[in-house]
Amino acid sequence: MINLIIRKVLNDYVAFINDFKHQFSPNMEEFEKKSSRNRSGHIDELKYQFHGAGCRLEKDGVICEFDFMPANEYSIKFCLWKMREFILTNKAYGIVKLEEPELHEVLHTLVEDGTLVKLVLGSVVWEIYQI
Repeated sequence: MINLIIRKVLNDYVAFINDFKHQFSPNMEEFEKKSSRNRSGHIDELKYQFHGAGCRLEKDGVICEFDFMPANEYSIKFCLWKMREFILTNKAYGIVKLEEPELHEVLHTLVEDGTLVKLVLGSVVWEIYQI
């Protein structure tokens, strides 16, 4: 089932994050400065908390975690666990159980078709997806 909706999930995930970024600070340079000062808070009904190189967003029970470091041309980074959490907490998808191997396989197909890119540092390919 996840195969059928993963592109919608990915679009929703990116839109969720981009909406927060725009409300928090539309300028990426200012976003980075502001995020180092305002580590947690609320914007309307959206709760945010920055941690290390990442951020946790929560709105209406939906949990959306993402990373934004190391800085490169891809502004959103996530691991399998973060995407799984987003899917399982979003009641709109109607998915109550999702095995990590199944999600890994689906994300791998998105890497193969160029929708997602894995993070490479030095010669190490990390299980971190970028978009």
